[in-house]
Amino acid sequence: MGGLTWLSLLLIGVAMLLIAVRLIRGPSDFDRLLAAETLALGLVGLLMLRAGEIDDAFYIDAALGLALFSFAGTVIFARLLESRGDDE
Repeated sequence: MGGLTWLSLLLIGVAMLLIAVRLIRGPSDFDRLLAAETLALGLVGLLMLRAGEIDDAFYIDAALGLALFSFAGTVIFARLLESRGDDE
């Protein structure tokens, strides 16, 4: 594993830790929703790094599937929050 890969893993890992704090602390449900979506995108990034490292298409398929389901879940949850009228 090259130095650039390690640096990328480190930066994505630190970013995901900071985003996890936002997911836990809030302050509103919309902030938590955005944090969950961003965590999913960080995981997509990690899967793509892994796919490039070992040259395996399985990780690319997994990343695309995760991105698709994450987007769909975010849209559904955002509509639920909108209909609930949650303006914390």
